[in-house]
Amino acid sequence: MQCPNCGNQIPDASKKCGVCGVALNTQVAQANTGIPDWAKGLLVGGGIGLVFFMVLGAAYVFFYLRPSVSMVEPTQIPTAVVAPTQIPPTAAVLVEPPSEKTPTPIIAPTQSPTPTAEPQYCDAFEGVNMTVVYIDWYKDEPLEFYIKMPGGVPGLEKEIPGASGEWNYRVKIGNHNSTGCDFIAGYKERLYCEIELPAEYEGAVHPMSLYVDTCEQNVYSGQSAFLPEIKNK
Repeated sequence: MQCPNCGNQIPDASKKCGVCGVALNTQVAQANTGIPDWAKGLLVGGGIGLVFFMVLGAAYVFFYLRPSVSMVEPTQIPTAVVAPTQIPPTAAVLVEPPSEKTPTPIIAPTQSPTPTAEPQYCDAFEGVNMTVVYIDWYKDEPLEFYIKMPGGVPGLEKEIPGASGEWNYRVKIGNHNSTGCDFIAGYKERLYCEIELPAEYEGAVHPMSLYVDTCEQNVYSGQSAFLPEIKNK
């Protein structure tokens, strides 16, 4: 092999160069590293110096530059003071009520006339003494009777001035209503009626009333109508 120091050829098993006398292990290690010892010393020294200067620079920045920066007064930006807009005062107008109270007009309710219940219709029955006359009551037949009206039956026999429409009469005995009441020509002052009643009404006393739709009220009422007995034909 070749001596790494002088370049002469030496045997492979030699531990020392026979020409320059350099130990082969030291030279081989130096050759393997490629960096001489003196260079390594320079590198180590330079690294230590670099670290030292970095520490000095950091100390300079921390202890000198930073306090000076913090002590610089900030630039004062002038702020414009805007005066508030003056709002003119508003005058509140108070309207006092008049000293004299205005009376509230009272409107009387308007009475709408009912065409089927004019006052003169009901007046036609005032002062009329009505009488109930029973006709024979036969078994399984309605009770027939007539109501005597002196002066004539209003609306059917006796004409009422200004009256219009039909005059419908209805009799009620107890809880039962008549099927109809009519004026029969030739039988003056009589209103004939018939009504279906149960047998237990025979010979009993029940309230009776006569109603006419044009007056919209009862024109006759009797609290003690004594009914006849039922007869066989």
